[in-house]
Amino acid sequence: MKTVVITGASSGIGLACVQASLQKGYSVIATARKTEDLAKLADMGAKTVTMELLDENSVTAAATKILELSNGKIDALFNNAGYGQQTALEDSTWQSLTDQHTANVIGPIQLTNQLLPALGKGSKLIFNGSILGLITAAFRGPYSMSKYALEAAVDAYKLELESKGVDVHLIQPGPIDAKFRANALVNLKKTLDGKKTRLDYSNHLARLENSQNTKGTLPASSVADIYIGIITGTHTKTRYLVTNIAKIAALLKRLLGDGFHRFARSSEPANEAD
Repeated sequence: MKTVVITGASSGIGLACVQASLQKGYSVIATARKTEDLAKLADMGAKTVTMELLDENSVTAAATKILELSNGKIDALFNNAGYGQQTALEDSTWQSLTDQHTANVIGPIQLTNQLLPALGKGSKLIFNGSILGLITAAFRGPYSMSKYALEAAVDAYKLELESKGVDVHLIQPGPIDAKFRANALVNLKKTLDGKKTRLDYSNHLARLENSQNTKGTLPASSVADIYIGIITGTHTKTRYLVTNIAKIAALLKRLLGDGFHRFARSSEPANEAD
């Protein structure tokens, strides 16, 4: 039985990929932070590991446990875990920027590096990126920066792991119906008072509160379909844009050049993955 590892599996895209993997007969090792989420995943049939990407020791302990549970052989690793800050770049602090990049870039890379010995020829290394790794929207600067960095990491792994036969892939979702946006809204409201640009947040906050109605939003299963295609070998491209909004936004940036910034400032930002 082939083994897949899925991080950030408590809800949304991660949970959908766990369900799809189990249905396909894979042995699944799933990570989450909360005890109740781990219990839910275990009830589904997954092996579970606690991991907090902001804690280096937690990542190292998780890698050790994953290697033990997988008997040192992993057929696919999906780095899905992460989160998105909703804030103006000028409101960002040293700590908030550090946390954003640790969760979305540094943590996943460190986990990957510790698991690489278990990824053999033909295995799949997958990262969950975002359309915001290709375009930048107002009040998404820190998150977008982390996803741009992930784009570079994927290219580096692609070049460096080719000789080992590890296939590297990046999924780039647009608006997905998941808890990601709800969590972002809660975090934004907690920190809104006192921000230098507090008044400028009003329209952005209203968009977030109505984000579940964003036209073109797809269910988390749409990403899981791409993920399954990758691990089964039917999807062989390096990058996969998910949702028409993501595909259109990427095209418009290429076509409009500097004009895209005016378009992005006046349009509702494309939302992203869980």
